[in-house]
Amino acid sequence: MSTTWGPEAGAAFRSYVLRMAANANARIESVADLARATQIKPGVYSKWFSGAEQPSVKSLEKLAPVIKAPLRDLLVLACRVRPEDLGLESAPEPPKMVGHPLARELDTLLADGSPLPEVERRSIAAFLDQYLEPYRRSARLRSRGRRNTA
Repeated sequence: MSTTWGPEAGAAFRSYVLRMAANANARIESVADLARATQIKPGVYSKWFSGAEQPSVKSLEKLAPVIKAPLRDLLVLACRVRPEDLGLESAPEPPKMVGHPLARELDTLLADGSPLPEVERRSIAAFLDQYLEPYRRSARLRSRGRRNTA
């Protein structure tokens, strides 16, 4: 087991976990959401993210499926194993955020389990369809123009 756990490792772990959670479409927007989804207390995440406490393997096993992360990545980032022990050249980098944050928020609001009533979800979707139609139309025309010139 590596002994390099500390504030820098905690910050890298935090960045990876929060980005993976955002990309997982698991409706995890805060540490409190993460805590509810994993049944791990929010204060524990605070200790991990500050580097004050190293995550246990058992906790990492709970976290991995929630944020759709490979357990091996979490083990490396939590300094439980060295990257080379798992055949990796280096520690995993935090993933890029998928999509625009506003698009992710809209996905959450318009999803079936949304806190918004169905009527409001339909109203928002209708507004967006109406607002975006001119842009969609011009994109279709550009696409047709490309096909005609090919």
